[in-house]
Amino acid sequence: MRMTKQRKDILTVLKKSTIPMSADMILHATGNKSMNLSTVYRTLDTFSDEGLISRSTLDNTGYYHLNREHHCHYMICLKCHKMFEIDCHIDLFENNIHEHHDFLVTHHEMTVYGYCSDCRHDTNA
Repeated sequence: MRMTKQRKDILTVLKKSTIPMSADMILHATGNKSMNLSTVYRTLDTFSDEGLISRSTLDNTGYYHLNREHHCHYMICLKCHKMFEIDCHIDLFENNIHEHHDFLVTHHEMTVYGYCSDCRHDTNA
């Protein structure tokens, strides 16, 4: 993969981010006025194909984050769209999969959807 200035800008934004970001958020965060949204999407597709990033979806919007050795997992509120990090202890599950099914897990994704305490009280969910 060729590392263009635009790809480097997008990668830098994703490295600095503490939460998954939409393509619009990434575009704005780059500060690159010559870049457009289609360039961001093409780059995100390339990064995804290369295994550099993962995507979570909320209301048909993709949110992207780097694939680190073990990335954070999130709870996303369906009303206000706030994202909250959660601990994941899936390594025991992955070991179980390997032992019982002879399947080597290379990575995983987990996003939990629901209503945060503020929105739950507002909607009586």
